[in-house]
Amino acid sequence: MSSISNQEFYLRIEKTKKLLRDRSIQAFFCTLGTNFQYLLNAKCESFERLVLAIFKSDGIPHLICPAFELQNYIENTPLSRDDISIWEETEDPYLQVKKICIDNGIQDANIAISPQTSFTVFSKIKSVLPRATFVDALPIMETARIVKTDQEIDFLKKASYFSARGIEAAFDQLSIGMTEKEASALVEKEVSLLSGESSLFALVQFGANSSNPHGSPSNKKLKRDEVVLIDAGTSYNGYVGDITNTTVFGHPNEKFLEIYNIVEEANHRAKDAGSVGTLPSQVDAVARDYIVEKGYGQYFMHRTGHGIGLDVHEAPYIIQTNLVPLGLKNTFTIEPGIYIPGKFGVRIEDDVVSKTNGCEQLSSPIRRYWEK
Repeated sequence: MSSISNQEFYLRIEKTKKLLRDRSIQAFFCTLGTNFQYLLNAKCESFERLVLAIFKSDGIPHLICPAFELQNYIENTPLSRDDISIWEETEDPYLQVKKICIDNGIQDANIAISPQTSFTVFSKIKSVLPRATFVDALPIMETARIVKTDQEIDFLKKASYFSARGIEAAFDQLSIGMTEKEASALVEKEVSLLSGESSLFALVQFGANSSNPHGSPSNKKLKRDEVVLIDAGTSYNGYVGDITNTTVFGHPNEKFLEIYNIVEEANHRAKDAGSVGTLPSQVDAVARDYIVEKGYGQYFMHRTGHGIGLDVHEAPYIIQTNLVPLGLKNTFTIEPGIYIPGKFGVRIEDDVVSKTNGCEQLSSPIRRYWEK
């Protein structure tokens, strides 16, 4: 499995620092989460002990972490030992935050806070830096992360491929009487075997349950000729795939084929529309207007897509209200759907990257699986 070089992380840090300077922000406080992972490589989930990276707009990043975690961060981030301060279990880490800020002259600065920071942590930081002004770092990090590198796109292609192939492997093992929960566990196993990373989610819905756009797997048992909707994703080097495939376990009826054909065409039209410079609202409208034209507009009740990267949902959001034009190498999903209450639902979701002439699919799921 290829990895991201330290040089790439240095470039990401410099890009983020420039975005801070452009906004007259002197520092960025980043707690654990995908923004931390984007800038410093470490994939640790947030926990109760403070881990905080401080990025000055004109200086070297500094990390504060528990003493027993020191070696992990030396080995797994591009930082040197000199760039890391540790705190012992008996110490108050927020006093270190205060000291480092005073030493660096940012105790009363404009400071951006990662949106993944808990309110408790933010409150404690604010209490030791009462003169600082805090702003949301979301616009900065969305701008930094929205344009993907070729390596990031390659990781996303692999994650999308593994997600699609894992769903298909699960389709092949479905049997009458299997529950949605059992099928979900099967999907999780298959995508993880392919990617070498854990399954992020595996939503499996049979029959009428598929009419719930985001239902959770239940103990419902699979019957012959029922709709099967699977929405699943795994990751590769932290970058995520998100694929939905809808099929029938047996033979589809005419109503299902009518709905499937409409959703499939809406999916194709939206992908064709997703060129650089196009507004996400326009991409959404292409899919939505077609479904409305066919008489099923009331049954398409969610956005047409969302960005993908280190997060399953990130910018750009393919929604009616997003008026920020798509840029080159933006990665997102196209996932129109029609959900008829009490009957069934159909969603067809692809992962794509914006190009100058439409979208390029990151993988090619096998559609119309009942024909296989």
